[in-house]
Amino acid sequence: MRNVMVNRASVITGWGAGLQHLPPSADAEAAGRRVLPIPTPVIDDDRLRRATRECLLAIDCVKQLLCQHGLDRADLSGPRTAMVYASASAYAAANWAFLHADASVATYFPYTAPSIVPGEVTIAFNITGPYVSFLSGANAGLEALWHAVTLLTQDQCDRALILGIETFAECEALFTSGRWLLSSPLVETALCWLLEPHPALATFGYAAGRGEDVLSMIDMALDGHATTGIVLCMPTLHAGHHTRARIRERWPTIPVSLVTERTGTCLASTPLIGLLLSLAETHHDHLLCISRWDDAWSMVRWPRLLDPKSRASDPG
Repeated sequence: MRNVMVNRASVITGWGAGLQHLPPSADAEAAGRRVLPIPTPVIDDDRLRRATRECLLAIDCVKQLLCQHGLDRADLSGPRTAMVYASASAYAAANWAFLHADASVATYFPYTAPSIVPGEVTIAFNITGPYVSFLSGANAGLEALWHAVTLLTQDQCDRALILGIETFAECEALFTSGRWLLSSPLVETALCWLLEPHPALATFGYAAGRGEDVLSMIDMALDGHATTGIVLCMPTLHAGHHTRARIRERWPTIPVSLVTERTGTCLASTPLIGLLLSLAETHHDHLLCISRWDDAWSMVRWPRLLDPKSRASDPG
């Protein structure tokens, strides 16, 4: 595999554009607000005049990725770019509108709504490679990451664009009525992460299960990696604090970050943000990212991938 930079990402949340806007404590910073929306971007394209807000957020996020990393549309276009989409909430608004709007104005059908967002992105950037959507709740982000790495390691693509969109504003009453299932604030998110081949991806690991003891899963996943940091993503802060305490009791020297303390609830985007945060702020050789949704667990072991700019003097 080619040695290339893989950590190109763009993150927009209700806190602002970029990881630097995430607060130390989401609960304290929210000050009682239940939902933190992202302002709807204005995109000057007549083709998008009837696009949903989720589509506009996704296209704007990819545009920011290109701008931030000196890329252009041609760097994504064509059959060798894969699109992997993850969401637990971004199609709810279209479904809600279909169910409650007047029949004469309802535009989006509930069973096609999940395809709207990635469909508009692939059209906007002429992405014609492999495409799959994961809509399996908060664990969808790690499932999307696993699938993107699989496509890369099997040479099914030259690059994989992971896209995550979570929105709540249009259906605030729907989501906050289940407040005991999700901790507030609910934070809207648009995230894209561009992955390319790297030899270290050979050490990537993925596991999933239901109702299993998470400590046993962690024990197997650590596999002797002493310099591992654990990134923990749970649907509620209470569950996160409980699980973190159990992990620290078993492995007191391994640092554990509870992502939702910083981000609030971003559902499927939470573990992806957690990995990006840990890559930016820590120096562990490996990161073990764990996500739980109901009784289902997903877990990835993510290697620290070298930025070639830091290897400019390395003849290897």
